[in-house]
Amino acid sequence: MSMLTSKQKVFVLISSVVCAKAHAALLVDNDLSFGKIAISNNNVVSSVQVSRDGKSAATGKIYILEIGKPGVYTLTEFPPYALVSLSADVPAFSSSTIPGTQQFTISSVDMPDTINVGGDGSVQFKVGGVLQTSGVGGTYLGPATYQIYLNIDITY
Repeated sequence: MSMLTSKQKVFVLISSVVCAKAHAALLVDNDLSFGKIAISNNNVVSSVQVSRDGKSAATGKIYILEIGKPGVYTLTEFPPYALVSLSADVPAFSSSTIPGTQQFTISSVDMPDTINVGGDGSVQFKVGGVLQTSGVGGTYLGPATYQIYLNIDITY
């Protein structure tokens, strides 16, 4: 029987945006967080999911200690009533500098494909996703905070 020995807090930072309009802006209201988790064994791929409506679930050997939260982002300075398309570059990988630790992967993202900008040129949207362990053995050292930079392409 494995003991829970690691605690990780995992945050996702939206790192780049490709917009057709150079002066449009992305504001971070709340980063996507997968919360605080424990991994009892990394012999299989395990996952934790945070949906954009705030629900969390775990599979395999991940245990949720603190529920994560969807990311909340606001687009501003768009033409009024523009239709904006969103897509994410997945998979996205963590790059922890902790020697000997395994890395996490965001395998899928939960966000709208398109959103409608309001009359003031802004719109808010939420992002969830699925975080996976490597499943190849090895350990996740903790407590530690892991960050993943996720690219979201925004076009209109």
